[in-house]
Amino acid sequence: MESCRNVLLEFVYREANAQIQSLGSGIRDKYNLDEVIAYALNRLPPMFASTDAGLQTKRQECMAIQGDITKATRQALIGVRRDLLRQPQPLDAIELANAPYALLDAQESFCWTNLMWCDLPKALEENLESAIAKYNSGNFSPSVGKYGSLGRRQMNSQMYLGKTASTQKCSVAPESKQKEYDVYMMESHQLVHSLERLVIRMAQTRAKSFPQSDLRFIRLEDVLARTLNRLPPLYATSAKGIGHLRYYAQMNIGSEVAIIVHESMIEARNASYQRIDPLMFSKIRYEREQALVKVSKLLFDKPVTWQNLSEVISKSQELAKSGKVGWARSSNKK
Repeated sequence: MESCRNVLLEFVYREANAQIQSLGSGIRDKYNLDEVIAYALNRLPPMFASTDAGLQTKRQECMAIQGDITKATRQALIGVRRDLLRQPQPLDAIELANAPYALLDAQESFCWTNLMWCDLPKALEENLESAIAKYNSGNFSPSVGKYGSLGRRQMNSQMYLGKTASTQKCSVAPESKQKEYDVYMMESHQLVHSLERLVIRMAQTRAKSFPQSDLRFIRLEDVLARTLNRLPPLYATSAKGIGHLRYYAQMNIGSEVAIIVHESMIEARNASYQRIDPLMFSKIRYEREQALVKVSKLLFDKPVTWQNLSEVISKSQELAKSGKVGWARSSNKK
């Protein structure tokens, strides 16, 4: 979830990346960074936060256990060395559905490094203008290989790697904002907590038994953070892995999860009676909302959310590549 995060992720990411880079060039390729991160997170205490204040508190707690982070990461390098002949089935798209992942998908579609939400309307318009210019000049040819499209996500990744540095765009922002976005985008990694969706569904079901007057004090992000901090970390990077961990949870802690969710909802409600802190990444969330409104206006008020952003971009690109203007062009381009 966009505003609920295991703060350990940024610490383990830095440690895992540093340890892998310290290895010889012939050994680095034997590791999948996301698998290393998941292995280490599953052996460290959860540090979930849902507010900006909670984020700072949990960062202090993470710094206090840096030695444990280093040790768990070192163990991960021993435990998850890749078998190059084994190709694990990737996580389903629904498991990875979140706002940072949607932004990463747009970044790859536009070949735009470090794309930020505020850049999205401009990036989309420039991409569509480029596509229709190619069509009008007769230089456009569909990017379909011998065996057809293998899926937009995979195809875009290949195209992105094939671009030269001179053809890539890059967001320019103050260093402090770029660092915040770097942390924000870590949620787009190919790893998920196996219980997150289950906890969300349980909380939404339990909410029906609470008075409406109480629900305005119960935020789903707060409930999720409180619940996952009381459950074992169960991160997975593949379809098989997430299935195995969910089966383990069902057989061993299924009844406990429901109880903890209910208790967390009461705790979140009581805490909010006293004070409601801004959600984590509140500025980025606001920036996202404003950007999507602008994209909607650009596309003649078409409904646009982060959930359907990938589909909207794809359809808009298809229209432009066929020579059709499906967006409100700037006056100097009409």
